[in-house]
Amino acid sequence: MPLKETIRVVQSGQRRIKLFVDFWNVVINARNQSKMFDIDVKWDALAESLVTETRQGYFDETTGELAGCYIFGSVSKSNGQEAKFVERIIDEYGSKPGLFFNFAERVAKQTSVSCSQCGEPMKIRSESGVDVLLAVEMIKHAAMREHEYLGLVSSDRDFVPLLSYLRDQGQRVLHVATGSPDREIRSITWTQISLSEHYPRLCRVRGDGYIILTAPPCANELEQVLDAAPVPRDEIQVIDVTKRDQIADKDLTFLLRNLGLSWKMADEDAYNIYSGYYATDDLSELRQRISDGSVKGNLPYVLRDGMCEIHFNGHNSSYPWIRIAGSDANKRWWKLYDK
Repeated sequence: MPLKETIRVVQSGQRRIKLFVDFWNVVINARNQSKMFDIDVKWDALAESLVTETRQGYFDETTGELAGCYIFGSVSKSNGQEAKFVERIIDEYGSKPGLFFNFAERVAKQTSVSCSQCGEPMKIRSESGVDVLLAVEMIKHAAMREHEYLGLVSSDRDFVPLLSYLRDQGQRVLHVATGSPDREIRSITWTQISLSEHYPRLCRVRGDGYIILTAPPCANELEQVLDAAPVPRDEIQVIDVTKRDQIADKDLTFLLRNLGLSWKMADEDAYNIYSGYYATDDLSELRQRISDGSVKGNLPYVLRDGMCEIHFNGHNSSYPWIRIAGSDANKRWWKLYDK
């Protein structure tokens, strides 16, 4: 059967998508979101989000469904740190429904070209990636008639011939740019979206130990937290969000959006003035307002291993501290809750 004939919608009302992901292309661009923090991609959230992106407007009543998310990457056995990172990702996400990880050993390849000046042969070393494997799998799945959309998650321009071929075959391909959108790729795909604005909600801060976000007006509450902390003070990283020498704009922007922090004017009850997203429009103003106390939020805000554990709940004197991490947080912070 010609490949063109395989793109008909097999199940009316369905919006099934198969995703093909360039692992390192996503990881590297995600890590570029912050210099201060280690960033991890939430691969299940990424797949779920991209299924939602295929919805054609408010009146689209089709049912979005992930028909498979195939993630391709290479790993160097000689790089122990990289190998452990890949193993951790597979251990954490390999059992998630619909996620399939395919890692091949990264093999150095050597090619020879002639020098443009003297004509003598030159040896060039590079690393063979998994582009071919991803392309072959994408073409194979295109013929399986199990989807309404195919999705390519990569900004690697080596995939332009593949996308052109799939377009000529009538396949509807969603291109997900991991960095800046590409004009040529946009012109040969069904639609294109960029992950640039989505990284904060599709990633998480990965860290060891405790980080406390605070500001000058929260000095008393900060002392309460430090006194009650389950670890010594010198093992806690305290960050004043109003000071650029402690957290740069780029890192604060990511953190505000990632954590979804909310803020309110000091003389208002509802948290409806600033959100973690819109507050980053003018960080200088926000920093100043937090510093002078005209804007308040849930500071101090305590992160443990990159996840929120507790935060101050200043607008409710009956329950001044909110626990996020479950009953275990009560055990760790019993001094705080025992007051």
